[in-house]
Amino acid sequence: MVAVEVLLLWPRGVTSPSTTTEEAGLWPVFAMVVTEPEDPAAARPLFELLARPKPEHELTVVTADTRWSVLSADSALLDLRVRATTPVEFHLRILLPAEKVLGLLDVVARGATVGITTRATADRVRERADIGDVLREVVLLSCPPSVELSALATTLHSTSQGGKP
Repeated sequence: MVAVEVLLLWPRGVTSPSTTTEEAGLWPVFAMVVTEPEDPAAARPLFELLARPKPEHELTVVTADTRWSVLSADSALLDLRVRATTPVEFHLRILLPAEKVLGLLDVVARGATVGITTRATADRVRERADIGDVLREVVLLSCPPSVELSALATTLHSTSQGGKP
């Protein structure tokens, strides 16, 4: 799968970036809008979770082993591997061009909550003002901190500021 867009979700009243791993685990939610995979069967449980009706206050939280890696530092291509176990099992590999998240990469590297959704769902919730409504439309994953992602964030930030990597 490829992340074609990233949405950074913050509740009203929270204005500053997270500074600790614990805070990064709460806000912001780093929601990736993904394409349909080449093999739809591999991601069927994910898409079924996204499509199912949910009660008003229910969020879809998936227990998963997640691992960020840098596929290519030169082209700043990131890879997120997800092995979900509960409430459903699925395995995903999501590719993400880092330039889409240059200003957010350090927050994600500290262990931000990751949301996954589809383009159709993102288009449907884009204009909603209530963070709870939006969160019900994504599958939420907890991702551990990533030293490799943090190093890439530092390098990319330095490069974008005119410094040498």
